[in-house]
Amino acid sequence: MKKKFLSLFGVLLLCSTMIMGEVSVHAYNINKADMFWTQQEKNTCTLASAVMLLRRKAALLNDADYKSITESSLKSKAWNGGLRWDFEFSTKNYTYTVQHAAIDSYKAPDVKGEAKKAVVLSWLKSHPEGVCLYARKGYNGFTDSNHCVLLTDYTGGLFYAADPAKNTSRVTIDKVCKVTIENAASIWYVSKVKKSNGTVVKTVSSSSSSKDAGSAIALSDAKMSLSTVYYTYNGQVRKPKVTFKMNNKTVSSAHYSLSYPNAKNVGKYCITAKGKGEYCGNKHAYFYILPKAVTISSLKKKKKGFTVSYKKVQGNVKYQIDYRIKNGSWKYAYSSTVKNLKSKKTYQVKVRAYNNGAYGSYGKVKSVKTK
Repeated sequence: MKKKFLSLFGVLLLCSTMIMGEVSVHAYNINKADMFWTQQEKNTCTLASAVMLLRRKAALLNDADYKSITESSLKSKAWNGGLRWDFEFSTKNYTYTVQHAAIDSYKAPDVKGEAKKAVVLSWLKSHPEGVCLYARKGYNGFTDSNHCVLLTDYTGGLFYAADPAKNTSRVTIDKVCKVTIENAASIWYVSKVKKSNGTVVKTVSSSSSSKDAGSAIALSDAKMSLSTVYYTYNGQVRKPKVTFKMNNKTVSSAHYSLSYPNAKNVGKYCITAKGKGEYCGNKHAYFYILPKAVTISSLKKKKKGFTVSYKKVQGNVKYQIDYRIKNGSWKYAYSSTVKNLKSKKTYQVKVRAYNNGAYGSYGKVKSVKTK
């Protein structure tokens, strides 16, 4: 499935839907059999997952027309050789908007371990109907064919999901193909619901009850800013100041709590804000500790290659060596000895340091002629 990727780099991950209307006590069980769906064609796992997503959302809103949501009815609105990133689908009483969002980069998993788990949990808290979880072959350690499942909930310390290819209902995610939280890179989620009269429907996070739903404000609707996004490594723990604004007014820190990482070494770090009081849901912001520029100290030519020496920088980093024939395209390696180049050609070389999604600046470009 070919799709353009929305990078998280430097971008905040938005974690819930718009809030503007009302929601009532649920008449339908979102885990009953007809809320789950088996894909009708070989490569429609994303479409089938979207069917389950929308049926469960419709059930939460007491939409009696939820059975009209099928692969066939959804395909004309949501399919173009793959599931569209953004689409709308209407039943008799509601119009549902579904959007795509990235968890991390396909090529370099920027968000890992507990930080990634926290990001996914924040989506589930804001979307009790679940989210479509997508993994792509060859990226984030995923070796199976591209696949999508519906991530339904997190209960008792376990993630649960439904796999449209296996005709499963709600099971623990370890039983669902090979899609995991760690190797998934993106999701689809219901971002907005409107009644047939145009009124936007308020949605309630899974951590809120219908009793207090009318007064809760989604923290994700506020603008989250950091005092500093990019730091240069100096060996000290970095802790940027966080500010929230709603309608250009500063939100009191009494309405949210902050969870900071131990940000000392070079890397990309996530700050998690959790709403409290009249605010609900979570929001995340990222900042970076960057290494200093790397200076090349010497270049030694070899037969069809070269060896580069450079001044190491601090911050628990790795090094990337970029090289090219003048005016050619840059290629890169991670070993200080580069082989299998063209003989008797002059190569331009530059080096930078990196770690965990944070890349430093390149030092001065130098040249070497291979033997």
